[in-house]
Amino acid sequence: MARLPFSPSPSRPVDRATRPPGLPASRLRRPGAALVLGLGLSLGAGALAPGAAEAAGFGAGVRLTGAQRPDLLLQRDASSAALPACARLQGLAGGRHHRVQLTSAQSGQPIVFELIEPKVFDCQRGHPLVLHGHGFGGSRTVDPAGTFLERLQAQGHVVISLDLRGFGESGGTVRVMDPNTDGRDLLQVLDWAETHLDFLAHDPQPGGGHNLVAGATGGSYGGMFQLLLHNLDAKRRLDALTPDITPHDLRDSLNPNGVIKTAWVALLVALGESGASQKLIGGLDPLIRETLVRGVATNTFPAGALPFFYYHSAKYFLDGLPAAQQTPMRFLGAGLSGSLGYDFPAVPPPPVSILFSQGVRDTLFNFNAGFANFQGYRARGGDVRLLSHEGGHILPGSATVLDALGPLSPASAALQARLAALGLRLPDTQAPAGPERCGRLDRLDATLAFLNEKLQPPAATAPSAAVAADLARLRSEVCLSLAPDQALWLSPARLAGANLVTASLPARSVPLAQGLTGAGSLVAPVFVPLSGLPADRRILAGIGQLDLSLSAPLAALTPCVRARLGAAADPLLDLQLGCDPIVLVGWGARRGSEAPRLIDEQLTPLRGLKRHTLPMVGVAERLAPDETLGLLLHGAHLQYASSLSRDLLLPAVTVQGTVKVPLER
Repeated sequence: MARLPFSPSPSRPVDRATRPPGLPASRLRRPGAALVLGLGLSLGAGALAPGAAEAAGFGAGVRLTGAQRPDLLLQRDASSAALPACARLQGLAGGRHHRVQLTSAQSGQPIVFELIEPKVFDCQRGHPLVLHGHGFGGSRTVDPAGTFLERLQAQGHVVISLDLRGFGESGGTVRVMDPNTDGRDLLQVLDWAETHLDFLAHDPQPGGGHNLVAGATGGSYGGMFQLLLHNLDAKRRLDALTPDITPHDLRDSLNPNGVIKTAWVALLVALGESGASQKLIGGLDPLIRETLVRGVATNTFPAGALPFFYYHSAKYFLDGLPAAQQTPMRFLGAGLSGSLGYDFPAVPPPPVSILFSQGVRDTLFNFNAGFANFQGYRARGGDVRLLSHEGGHILPGSATVLDALGPLSPASAALQARLAALGLRLPDTQAPAGPERCGRLDRLDATLAFLNEKLQPPAATAPSAAVAADLARLRSEVCLSLAPDQALWLSPARLAGANLVTASLPARSVPLAQGLTGAGSLVAPVFVPLSGLPADRRILAGIGQLDLSLSAPLAALTPCVRARLGAAADPLLDLQLGCDPIVLVGWGARRGSEAPRLIDEQLTPLRGLKRHTLPMVGVAERLAPDETLGLLLHGAHLQYASSLSRDLLLPAVTVQGTVKVPLER
């Protein structure tokens, strides 16, 4: 389906939260709109003749429907013939949903989505559009009943719930939000909505004309599409984004500090293949399969794949590097897939209103990703806010498995308690997820209130006083979830490092995974208590900083041997012996002689015999009065599964240095 013709508006949409003087909200809802509907019907084309809006009593600063915009060429074709239309008084009962299928202009594959009507149509004031995306391996919401989308319906939003490329009924391989493929399909859907749905709202622009009123919502993969679409859309039609548990830089999310998150990689492969729309010929793109197979086999993420995942990240656009500084993408199977070029330059995105939410215990797209997105888009000038919660991407842990044992579950709990008393813990990934709240603020309540604030649907209801107060507070502070019922509010400056306290880490030996002692790290990691910390600051909240050196205990007797197979820029095998340790560092809290617990189950990997100066994964917890804070040093952990030190010449390393601890009262 070719791109449809229309005249783009010359300037960005007015932010409904910062409407300039002379454009009060009341002027967007004038009762004279009924006259415009009549004029639209008389034309029979769903659009007003030039000047008709002004003749009907509308000035340049008035919200219009698509049927009332004189510059918008509305289309009626097979994709929309049976859909509601204000100009034709067709199908306006409200509350229904419709399957819509387009043909991708760039691939010829189907693009399928669900059009969800508002509960009640308002052809006088029009309806904002909210695009909704699912998680990785998921599919669109067909029936909104009982979901968050029904709440949007009731407020007067029109929702398009997408089958993102390669999932549900939409065709193509899964390329993980590739601008060249996914991005073009998303733009096509937005173009279609603007030119086929005459009941959508359009707001006036400071430079004249009108622009579509649109927002987006969804989590994880459903958050990635929102940022990508805004980054690519030259018409700047998205006014409010609400991405939850969304990555910033896929390279860091999948391969932090050169260590692959193999537990997550395995799970993502399973989700990607099981949720694919074409399981035999589709699923994960060959380039992604190659990356993951090579990475797991060699314990190293292929260098040629790193630019591919960077291009698919919000960081690519926020960095804004010129084309000459972009690294070429290299794959062995490049001929089996689509374009590997940078079709879209790294142009920093325009300002936009965004409510970011991130799981503080999320081990795939961790808090650092949310904070980096928050900082990056806030620097662009938009109204950007951030809250954390206790949910997110949580690996199934032993508690989840043992709870499924039924009658044996109490016995397993007793076993775990006994091991903890002995200073040991069962090998584990994570505990079950908690609620998606930051203190009293529910994420979905905040999302609804934010979208209503920015998009002003015709049936919007006011949020509770508590939600309104917390949402307003997010303009200047970040809400950090400490526990299911506790929150801490911090300024962005404190989160950026103003609350750091430096502590020393004396030299400690850490056994690596390839030996019997290293395997013991799964149940008894090395705990190093931190001394000299202020006694009145018992809340660990924020992003710590490591300055640690890894060295061989017998450096003079342990030479570094390196062997490469293939091109130096992207070798098939890069084997290092005597100098390739992997240590996983986390915050630990210990009570007496009990086994220390890993705070928020977050780990920061270190690789190589060198000095490592880098941020830790952000956390937020209140320490118990009798707990001692320290660092936990793991030679192995189930979160990283097979991503362990494979250096047979190096059974242990010495770790020492300093750490900057984020502490609050």
